[in-house]
Amino acid sequence: MTIKSLTRAAVLMAAVVLAPDADTASIPLVKNQAPGYFKIMVGGAQVTALYDGSSTFPLTLFKNAAPETLQREVAAVDGDAPKVVNGSVNSFLINTGDHLILIDSGGGKLLGPGFGQAMANLKAAGYRPEQVDMILLTHMHRDHIGGLVTDNGQPAFPNAAVWASKPEVDYWLSQANLDGAPSDQQAGFQRARDILAPYETAGRLHSFSYDKDLLPGLKAVALPGHTPGHSGFMLERNGQSILFWGDIVHYSALQFAHPELGIGFDSNSALAIKTRQALLKQVVRQKTLIAGAHITFPGIGYLRADGSQGYRWTPVGFGEVR
Repeated sequence: MTIKSLTRAAVLMAAVVLAPDADTASIPLVKNQAPGYFKIMVGGAQVTALYDGSSTFPLTLFKNAAPETLQREVAAVDGDAPKVVNGSVNSFLINTGDHLILIDSGGGKLLGPGFGQAMANLKAAGYRPEQVDMILLTHMHRDHIGGLVTDNGQPAFPNAAVWASKPEVDYWLSQANLDGAPSDQQAGFQRARDILAPYETAGRLHSFSYDKDLLPGLKAVALPGHTPGHSGFMLERNGQSILFWGDIVHYSALQFAHPELGIGFDSNSALAIKTRQALLKQVVRQKTLIAGAHITFPGIGYLRADGSQGYRWTPVGFGEVR
């Protein structure tokens, strides 16, 4: 073989090696994540966090601070200075062995693309919706009740009774409150009525008070302000406990450092701030395990004091369920 022919062969070989393969020339991005569930044992009960979705919302929703101050505070924690921040939505399952209890349902189809994943994640975690016999609502905003019904308006959990605090039920299901609400708020009242109607018709909508246990070792905790009847739920078993605190915090990078910051979603901002400040002190003092609806998934962890007014979040670690 001549030098010329060797050179030609080398060029051809390089062309073959460097040419894009028809099957790999354009590799599409696969954007789906692993199934969004996380399990932990608490006093012999299994708690499963269910990821429903996430989206962004503007920093301008936060109250009591100028936008530039908010950006500076977020940058100090997150290393960036965004004008919008990411918010996730979590629901939680409690398996006591005798009951399968769902705390909030996620938003279903009400929140648009990226949401409504709680049901799929419940199934991926090894459960079926018909096994859920009790649903506890921290409150009746759409990201907490939208998953209660199917696309055709039927109960998504056919064997479950739905429970919310009496102040919450009385507020959202009141015809007088619907009629008297500003026009831009009436949809929220009507939505709650429509979603809960099939459960109410079936005799499976109930209200609770705070003076008695919902089940042995499971009690409701009044946490008003975000909504009139906003509630948390404390599970205490065999010397261990966990508090499901609903919407006490909407953006942890900001409100743990500055619990005095309110948000536009609150019905009564001053009361919500007072409730948050008192509760954060309490859970730190008692070293309570927390499950938060809007803390980055799985939303389970502990708070520690960080300075005179702020707090630091420590998420639970990933590991085997024991």
